[in-house]
Amino acid sequence: MREAAGVLVSATIVTLMFSLGLGLKHYPFLLLRDRPAFLWRVLLGTCVLVPLAGLALVLMPLHGLLSRPAWVAMALMLACPSAPLILFRVRSSGGTAELAARLQIGAALLAIVTVPLMEVIFRTGAGLRGWEVADWGITPGQVAGQVLKVQVLPVVAGVLLGQWQPELARRCSRALGSLATVLLMVMMAALLLLAGRQLLPFLQQNLVALAGMAVLSVLSLAIGYGLAGSDPLERRTVALVSGMRNTGLAAQLALTYGKGLPGLIPGLLSYVLITVIISTLFLSWQKRQLPSAG
Repeated sequence: MREAAGVLVSATIVTLMFSLGLGLKHYPFLLLRDRPAFLWRVLLGTCVLVPLAGLALVLMPLHGLLSRPAWVAMALMLACPSAPLILFRVRSSGGTAELAARLQIGAALLAIVTVPLMEVIFRTGAGLRGWEVADWGITPGQVAGQVLKVQVLPVVAGVLLGQWQPELARRCSRALGSLATVLLMVMMAALLLLAGRQLLPFLQQNLVALAGMAVLSVLSLAIGYGLAGSDPLERRTVALVSGMRNTGLAAQLALTYGKGLPGLIPGLLSYVLITVIISTLFLSWQKRQLPSAG
């Protein structure tokens, strides 16, 4: 079951990232050319500042209160940027989807460096209660290879095909976008099935972790909101980019390297559920603040 779920998760991420690369209409690295300071500020915020803020929260107020599966699930979600769900939330909320797509591609490319870096920082910083390499049999090189294979290469391939054959890319992007949506729903159903009877006990036994996840979700949104600048739609978009983490990549790493850690998949699903709730509340607040922008 875990092997089949791992294949499904990989196929979902690859399809989503390839579709994302195909979907950009113009120069894919426009922000790097025209707004480099803005791009690097946002990418470093979502790829580095968000996970480090989470680590600081765990090491200070929550130190010693979290179960190991809960902390590793939080670490995985914090370390994995470029969430595939971002574009769906941005399009439905009145944000700028093109900006979100460009930031998402930048985060996907930067993740090949930052995810292994966060693995080292979490493991050494959190000590025995953290993400321990001895138990996982995982190295930073393996993490980088996994990110490269399922996230970076597909999005680069999509961008290159979009620049070479724009009309073909446009047709494929629409079809693959629909397929990716279906795969995403099937993936979440498979993870729920895999979690099975562990999910409810996890929720009951990790109330402190659930509160910590809620705080981290709010903090992640706030970091993006603060880094975006003065434009209200960009603030909304960047907040979602930094606040929503890459469930697929986190699940891929968990299924590949976390087989000996019961409760990890329920932890990831709990973080996803809390993030969806917090981001929905954020968007509801935004609609009241910016009624004309929606």
